[in-house]
Amino acid sequence: MSKFWKLWIDVWCVGIMVFGLILAAAGFEGFEGGARMLLNELNPQHQPVFNPVERFAIGVMGAVTLGWGLTLFYFFRAAYASNIGNKMYRELFIILVIWNLLDGYISHSTGYGLNIASNLIITLGLLFPLLWNGKLKP
Repeated sequence: MSKFWKLWIDVWCVGIMVFGLILAAAGFEGFEGGARMLLNELNPQHQPVFNPVERFAIGVMGAVTLGWGLTLFYFFRAAYASNIGNKMYRELFIILVIWNLLDGYISHSTGYGLNIASNLIITLGLLFPLLWNGKLKP
């Protein structure tokens, strides 16, 4: 994979981590501004209230997202260093499909259908360099 695409994927991973930090901050009173703005964009008809349950759920979701970004960052570092075969990239693609289906269903059924579009943008941001570099071929 070229330096450009490696940098692209690194920036993509950092974007996931920043998104996770924004959500995780909602777990702390006084730091929910970023999550509030994001949730208002996704569904302006249902304003978040950041009660203890909502604060917990959004904060934990952010921690998991941050962990996902870190895991993918180090996955790609290991992949570059070991020159692993395309099988791992294909398996990662299957994981992304499963995540999109489950997250999309939950988003739609809870009134946050616009989240499906943001998930697709996130997925395409990773899928494009993998396809471009032939990493999903058998």
